[in-house]
Amino acid sequence: MSEMSERDLRIVTAAFRLFAHYGVGKTSMAEIATESGVARQTVYNAFDGKEDLVFAALLHYAGKSAADVARDCDGVADLPGRLEILFRHLAEVPFEAMQRLPHLDEILEVGEGLSEERRMEIRELYVGAIRMVLAPHERDFERHGVALECLAELLKGVLTTVKREARDNGHLRDLFEPAKALIVGCVREQTACPR
Repeated sequence: MSEMSERDLRIVTAAFRLFAHYGVGKTSMAEIATESGVARQTVYNAFDGKEDLVFAALLHYAGKSAADVARDCDGVADLPGRLEILFRHLAEVPFEAMQRLPHLDEILEVGEGLSEERRMEIRELYVGAIRMVLAPHERDFERHGVALECLAELLKGVLTTVKREARDNGHLRDLFEPAKALIVGCVREQTACPR
């Protein structure tokens, strides 16, 4: 998906707010138009329907998260620091949003029902951010038989799971720490990571 116009971004953010507060099913396109300050036909001209709006919103927020990770990692060389930045933007911030927004689960359910191509487009933004965080240590991982791409995919799965399973922020941290310790330990150890 190409970069959204300012108008389309207004529509998408308004739709996301309404979906999160009232639910996807209970939010009308007319309400989205009113909330975003455009005519209803403008919403229909820009987006095929609610599923298209959910996709655009999830893609936008994935891109924003990836950009935030890249910005905050600029100048940070140490792996623990980079993993903390990743944890903040891909686990803590979304987890806190999940606690505040009563219908976020419905948005995510619609997101899970998107086409494989659309889900992969969103996923690639997150995996790309993870890859960028890990990339300075790629040789260290490879020396231990760990491919960067596989580790990035694994860490994406870990971050998704800890957000879903955590009871609170402390538990979220507790669930992430073992993965962080294993990744950092793999880089610091002179012997191969356990297989």
